[in-house]
Amino acid sequence: MIRRMAALVIVGGGYSGVAAGVQLARATRNAVPITIVEPRAELGRGLAYATLDPDHRLNGPLDNHLVDPGTPDELVRWCEARGVFRDDREIRGSNGALYLRRGDFGAHVGDVARATPCIRHHRASATKMRDTPDGFEVLAGDDWLGADIVIIATGNGTSSLPRTFAAVATHAGLIANPFDSDRTRTIPAEARVLLVGSGLTALDVASTLIRRNHRGRITALSRHGVRPRPPRDPLPEGSTSGLMDRIDGEMPAYVAAVLARHGGARALSRALRRRIEEAGKRGDPWQPAFDELRNSVWRFWPHLALVEKRRFLRHLRTWYDAHRFRTPPQNASMAHAAERDGRLVHRAGRIRDARSVEGGIAVRWTDHSGVEADERFDVVINCTGLDPSCGAATNPFLADLLAQGRIVVDGTGFGFAVDALCRPIGSDGAPAKGLRMIGPPTAGTFGDPLGVPFIAPQVRRMVPSVVAELAD
Repeated sequence: MIRRMAALVIVGGGYSGVAAGVQLARATRNAVPITIVEPRAELGRGLAYATLDPDHRLNGPLDNHLVDPGTPDELVRWCEARGVFRDDREIRGSNGALYLRRGDFGAHVGDVARATPCIRHHRASATKMRDTPDGFEVLAGDDWLGADIVIIATGNGTSSLPRTFAAVATHAGLIANPFDSDRTRTIPAEARVLLVGSGLTALDVASTLIRRNHRGRITALSRHGVRPRPPRDPLPEGSTSGLMDRIDGEMPAYVAAVLARHGGARALSRALRRRIEEAGKRGDPWQPAFDELRNSVWRFWPHLALVEKRRFLRHLRTWYDAHRFRTPPQNASMAHAAERDGRLVHRAGRIRDARSVEGGIAVRWTDHSGVEADERFDVVINCTGLDPSCGAATNPFLADLLAQGRIVVDGTGFGFAVDALCRPIGSDGAPAKGLRMIGPPTAGTFGDPLGVPFIAPQVRRMVPSVVAELAD
């Protein structure tokens, strides 16, 4: 029997925090008071879903997105009630699937949280945590909040500015935060713009500029020039349903065979390429073969040797991410049109330095053949993607936990070390009772809890251990 005085504090009120709160509330039938500490005015508006730009869409079909795997139709019913299908005239992609605006999904997540009776939003920033005889206390604003269990759901950190731009860090033409839509909207239509990065963040920014009829050339520059791949087109009927079951399913036999031979990242890559080649010979697309491996990353990644994980992150991550994080068809269409008329160009190269010049920022880079380029831009926007430290450098709560030794950086250098139950592993090498960490900060341990279809089942797998600990 769960004690009535038991309490949960969740630090972070973006998607991960709300998913944890809602699933735990439903698992305990609202018997446990849950406080979500989040400084934003609304829950559910984390880094990914705070945007209100109509061209920033989910990069996966609507059916793949939910708060609780136990209620898979909750989002569809919300969209029907809100008139989203009627009002968003561009929601259907060219492949036939529905791609919801990210701002709409954030509103849905917030509404689910508000409809959960035992969830309370404490609007403040968490900065410290301390032990008490009964559990923990979290300092949120000026208040110390008591908790039996604390769940760390701090999500992704904002993109960190590459060191090569240190000399122009305060330049008026540099936008370090690509999600600063107010600054993006003020870019003159004739400005020459450099996007540092070519992933989905760069695609978001390019889409915003293109929709505003930006006439100056937009250059997307990244180390390898690799861009996100498109989704399957057309998407077969029913192919997006049952994704959670596939993620929770067994590891593909060929992956298990590679691991049984003690194969690592390269062996898995070769095996996947063979399966994609075989699919191509049958006339089938590459996406199903890739997805089979992607869905099981959380199962096999923890079993890879650390040296293999580092090898993957160093040599294969760019290729993997391009196939893993696919483009919404609507944005891909806009980008392709801009490329055809020369407004958007992609370049591959290693940035050497950036310096302030009259009227802008000059950037020097070298391509893979050693040819050097030096070009002036009016505006440079940092679109380098996820912060491996998950914002630890600017998040006082994470900094406090690191200083106390309650959490440690994962051996891969991505996020923080946790065990199979999502308990953070401290500097003493032991998992912490009463603490959990979920979502992107656990990427080093689990490989890919970086999107809704993978965070939701991660939370579902964690819930029974939290419920058992509350009842202990």
